[in-house]
Amino acid sequence: MTIYNTLIIGGGSSGILSAIHLNDDKSILLEKNSTLGKKILFTGGGRCNITNNHGIDNYVKSFYNGGNFYRTAFSNFFNKDIIKMLESNGCKTKVEENERVFPVSNKASSVQETLIKIVDNSKTKVKLNTNVKKIKKENDLFTVECNNSETFKSRYLILSTGGNAYPKTGSNGDGYKFAKDLGHTITKQMSGLAPVKIEEKWINNLQGIDIKVKLEIKADKKSVAKDTGSIIFTHNGISGPVILNNSMEINKHLQKKQNVIINLDMCEEYSYEKLDKQLQEDFSKNSNKTIKTYLHKYLPKRMSSEFLNYLNIDSTKILNQINKKERVKIRDNLKRLTLTVLEVLEKDAFVTNSGVKRKEIDPNTFESKIVDNLFIVGELVEGCGISGGYNLQQAYSTGALAAKSIRERLS
Repeated sequence: MTIYNTLIIGGGSSGILSAIHLNDDKSILLEKNSTLGKKILFTGGGRCNITNNHGIDNYVKSFYNGGNFYRTAFSNFFNKDIIKMLESNGCKTKVEENERVFPVSNKASSVQETLIKIVDNSKTKVKLNTNVKKIKKENDLFTVECNNSETFKSRYLILSTGGNAYPKTGSNGDGYKFAKDLGHTITKQMSGLAPVKIEEKWINNLQGIDIKVKLEIKADKKSVAKDTGSIIFTHNGISGPVILNNSMEINKHLQKKQNVIINLDMCEEYSYEKLDKQLQEDFSKNSNKTIKTYLHKYLPKRMSSEFLNYLNIDSTKILNQINKKERVKIRDNLKRLTLTVLEVLEKDAFVTNSGVKRKEIDPNTFESKIVDNLFIVGELVEGCGISGGYNLQQAYSTGALAAKSIRERLS
């Protein structure tokens, strides 16, 4: 039986980068799907938020449970490195709001296909449609048993299976079992970045609309978080970066059986007084314009009529027919639209916040402190970052560092 130098279990972002950086014809990546990087296709709304262009200090602040754990990994392989790797292989990139990096094509498939091409051009072997069932270590060798009765052995092993977010991509949590069987501790299962379900049904008609807001989250009438950013209305609630980044805070209070509401300020640049004055001036100057058309100044076009229906105001009314009571109602709801949270949709989470305990992993190599020559990378590691490309970069960086650590021992 062939004894490989390294077995990489899982062909997501971290596993792909491990394979590329190993560049070793005596190492092999095992992937259960028929293609590598399947989850990449679902990131960034199907566009793939490749990474974030901020510096390491910003990254450190952007991870729950503290990002200092990843400082060595980021120093070894960072945003400029993944961008250079992709661009030198034909995938051009661009920087958007909040330093988020996307492919110029706006297609996640461009990133996936480019990474697959780079892996194919490396010396590391790849075996698809291979579902790992069991991993054990005996006599300094790892033995990996697969669904097709195949068995693989290696000196080193990289666990890059991901967590249990997006199970349809193959991330079904089996990595937790493998790590636990090898002696590791798995933290309590918790979703990371997830959308929320809202009680108010009228917003379901706003599906697909995105808007920048300032939000305040209240639990049992007490303010627990404030943030600013974009939200996206879904078929049953709201998502978007600012919701995803606060979903764990929301979930914490829901689990305490507290009543959670979200107040949306859709006119952050105006105070109540300034907005009221602006409305009065505009209503006077544009007296023959309909209120529905006028509200396009503050709201996306498709949202105006639904917003007015919610307020029980006839959307065909012209501005000089809007009375003071209606004007105040419009003002108050532009400044504070209250939505009631029913649940955090953990099954739709983009990442998981649980995984192998960090204290059991050496952050300088991502080698296990419990099992020699075992490396644990990517989303399988406890904790996650905020939305914006940080989690994908963590996957690239930890995968690359583990591979570097192994190469140094093989040389």
